[in-house]
Amino acid sequence: MAKSIKDRLLERLPGTRTASDEGRSAQASSGPLQKVAGFYQEFKTEMKKVTWPGRKDTAASTGVVILVVLIIVVFLGLVDFALGKIVQSVLSF
Repeated sequence: MAKSIKDRLLERLPGTRTASDEGRSAQASSGPLQKVAGFYQEFKTEMKKVTWPGRKDTAASTGVVILVVLIIVVFLGLVDFALGKIVQSVLSF
């Protein structure tokens, strides 16, 4: 049976109830092994939905992170050096 547009939109909103939520309430009364098995099944289902970045995307993101960290290191080093000189001149006055 085809879902209506409203049903499809509600599935995407956080905090809304879906058919899978009703199945979870039935699992709440089950034993710990069934809870673990249910969690594992949901984990597998969610991991299939993940879109993993490719090699190029990962390399580009890594390069950006390294560049930003180096810029911050240089900036903080210059601020530390300047403040050290100011404190040294005030103490030697």
